[in-house]
Amino acid sequence: MSNGVWIGACLRVRQGRRQMLIWLQAQGYSLALPLNTPIATTHAMANHHDLQTCIRKTERMKHSPVALNFEESGGGLPVIIMHGLFGSLANWRGVARNLADTYRVINLDLRNHGRSPWADDLSYEAMAADVLALMDRLGLERAKLLGHSLGGKLAMVLADQAPERFTQLVVVDIAPKAYPAWHQDVFAGLRAVDLDHLASREQARSQMGQFIFDPEVRAFLAANLSHNTQSGQGAWRWRFNLDVLQQSYLETSQMPDLQGFFCGPALFVRGAGSAYIEPDDRSIIIRDFPGGCIHTLKKAKHWPHVEDPQGFMNAIRHFFIDGCKEINKTS
Repeated sequence: MSNGVWIGACLRVRQGRRQMLIWLQAQGYSLALPLNTPIATTHAMANHHDLQTCIRKTERMKHSPVALNFEESGGGLPVIIMHGLFGSLANWRGVARNLADTYRVINLDLRNHGRSPWADDLSYEAMAADVLALMDRLGLERAKLLGHSLGGKLAMVLADQAPERFTQLVVVDIAPKAYPAWHQDVFAGLRAVDLDHLASREQARSQMGQFIFDPEVRAFLAANLSHNTQSGQGAWRWRFNLDVLQQSYLETSQMPDLQGFFCGPALFVRGAGSAYIEPDDRSIIIRDFPGGCIHTLKKAKHWPHVEDPQGFMNAIRHFFIDGCKEINKTS
């Protein structure tokens, strides 16, 4: 099949009505169709090609996946964890350890973060292609998906683009919407760090202080400094690709259009002290994720897994077992 037909087949499925997709999934049909198949008769041709192969092939034609760095632990049903902007898998090791007694946990570094390769493209489509390629590499047909902030937006995009690859979705303190440029002070603080003459992480935190007033944020960012003890002057570097993160910031602050194709259980965890998920966002969450529910942690802000680890893990474990049923009773 030609590349154009592959792309067109995917587009026909994505442009169909959500009700038809739900019906087809319920019947156990594959979902990618030939270009000339009318939507009204999709059920008759539904087994022409498998959607997961179609999406995987199409996305890789547009984006070259990078080989993501990851840590794997535990055993059982797979759970993929994706960190937020400026973060790394190190921020989620505690959650990964906690889940590893029951699940096979894949804790990863997104491109341009941590120990994963750097690339000029930081679009959600490119990042999604990376994660699907990693799943293929590890032989994961389906997985539970957990993402925080930037990783939460990516989780939504992945579930919407390839709903057959994910059984459950956990989105941590982010909504399916565009956000203002809230991180300009962070970029200014990062640029204020003199890497060529830096003596310590403590000095870096001090240099960021004129732009970033929260000491916890400065500590979080300084943890991303890597030091080569054999290099002498100029031995410090950021583990994240600062240039690309800043150049791509307006794009990553936006939200790609979602089609509402993921109809499985989707938990949105919000911190009561955070402005990222507001009460009015419930309508757009349910619009894009009809199987969704929202759980608020009263002790938490934007990092619920750090600010209320017990409450966070209780919510995740209940959700993984019972979906939104127990969450809806307590939220």
